Amino acid sequence: MAPVKACLRRTFIIVDVVIGILGIIWLALSLFLHGHYHGIKGGQNYESDAIAGFSSLYAFGVWVALMCAVGLYGILKKKQWALIVFSVGMILVCLVFLVTALSAVISSCMTEEYAKVALKPEKPLDEETEEIQAQYDSLQSMFHCCGFLNGTHDWGSIIPGSCQCPDTPEILEHCISLNVTSPERTEEINVYEQPCFPYLFHFHRMIYRIVAAFHFTILLCLVVGPVLSIVILCQMRRKTIAPPVAFTTHASDSKYTELR
Repeated sequence: MAPVKACLRRTFIIVDVVIGILGIIWLALSLFLHGHYHGIKGGQNYESDAIAGFSSLYAFGVWVALMCAVGLYGILKKKQWALIVFSVGMILVCLVFLVTALSAVISSCMTEEYAKVALKPEKPLDEETEEIQAQYDSLQSMFHCCGFLNGTHDWGSIIPGSCQCPDTPEILEHCISLNVTSPERTEEINVYEQPCFPYLFHFHRMIYRIVAAFHFTILLCLVVGPVLSIVILCQMRRKTIAPPVAFTTHASDSKYTELR
């Protein structure tokens, strides 16, 4: 087994430690997000998608940290099997990030027609969960819009306060008047004319682009580890050929001449 070049060995150790630290940071962020989500839900039962998501986050962080420990053991103890395990494990992680990044890129290129179907609420907003209603309230207050595509009709039998325009001349230009009839009286209110779909569409496309850029960046950082490991394995598998040396127990019979 040929020795590994010192500069390559040191570079691999540094890269391996950095990737391991990234894995630990990923675990810490996963714990933080899990705690934040638990606080929002108030300890209620989690949805299956949330359980699967957090399980994937934990599994990724533990896997990366474990592979880095195996790789560090392999380079310090000169164990080829450990470097092979590290290379295979990190290549699998890189493939997962590549698939996720490509999926995000494809999702960021969705058309408006597809988004109208994919993002449309399953039922009227007044019958949706409080979480979805709160999201739409925040969106309507932020972008001065109302409903998904059909304005107040998307809210069913209610008109939330976030759909109603304040008495400001600049904002009233983008509002329409509605007559609201109640058992006591009929009143006229101003609501936002613009639906929220255009903002939702661009927001989701932006999120998918950010996710794709994040995954490609992490992928470029992670792929350095297995590449260095494969180069080191190639060096270790290379045989060292020593030149043959002949020894004799007899004095040489060569004749010498005196230099004058």
